[in-house]
Amino acid sequence: MDAKERKEILKKTFDMVADGYENDALRFFSKSACYMAECFKFKGKEHVLDVATGTGHMALAISKHLPKGKVIGIDFSEGMLSQAKAKADKAGVNNVQFLEMDMQALEFPKEHFDAVSCAFGIFFVEYIAGQLKHIMEKIKPSGKIIISHFHENNFLPLAELFNNRLRKYGVEIPPQTWKQIATEERAASLYKNAGLNDIRVERKNHGYYLKNAEEWWNIVWYAGFRRLVSQLSPTDLEKFKKEHMKEIDALATKEGIWLDVEVLYTIGTKP
Repeated sequence: MDAKERKEILKKTFDMVADGYENDALRFFSKSACYMAECFKFKGKEHVLDVATGTGHMALAISKHLPKGKVIGIDFSEGMLSQAKAKADKAGVNNVQFLEMDMQALEFPKEHFDAVSCAFGIFFVEYIAGQLKHIMEKIKPSGKIIISHFHENNFLPLAELFNNRLRKYGVEIPPQTWKQIATEERAASLYKNAGLNDIRVERKNHGYYLKNAEEWWNIVWYAGFRRLVSQLSPTDLEKFKKEHMKEIDALATKEGIWLDVEVLYTIGTKP
């Protein structure tokens, strides 16, 4: 599969899951966005770019810190942007603009923004270092760039059970590009090699208990895992879900099923 085909599959997947992306089982997105917005320590009048904005969790969280500033959120998924715009309209937010745009071809002048965020998005490209440098071009000198991404232990053991069972159905697990930066050391190295200053990597667990296995399935069905199970026939999908839910249920305690959400926040400043 070449890069163009991979991008089209990703776009189709996110358009498909957009209606369910606000599902409560995926609440780590909003929790993480609030934390990440605080990491910028905005003065309140910055012009900020949010790359791969999705349904706008990050852009809307940032907007609360910018009474005299503005956020532009870009994404290549029309379905996701539709959800983001609806959320902004409902909340009466007027300092956020959402645009359909490919993060690999940002249509802004160089050194245009005071800061850039990219929440759980940069690892969807194969060449992460190149994507970071492309984003950096849009930041003014002394501007801050923060990305959030998963630690390598994220979602374990649930994700491991999911992948192992999928392999039994002949589904090939594609290269997991997110693992390129899935440790503090790898993330810091990415920023160092890009020439960023004041680098630090913060690790935070935003985990919580799921009420039941069905909530885990909501994460599977309404996020990136969807593109994998979509390869199954309707009959195999039904069988797979039944088998997988049984092994997830086996992990339950009296508190529920623990969802480990280990997030890394990589922070740096453009020289």
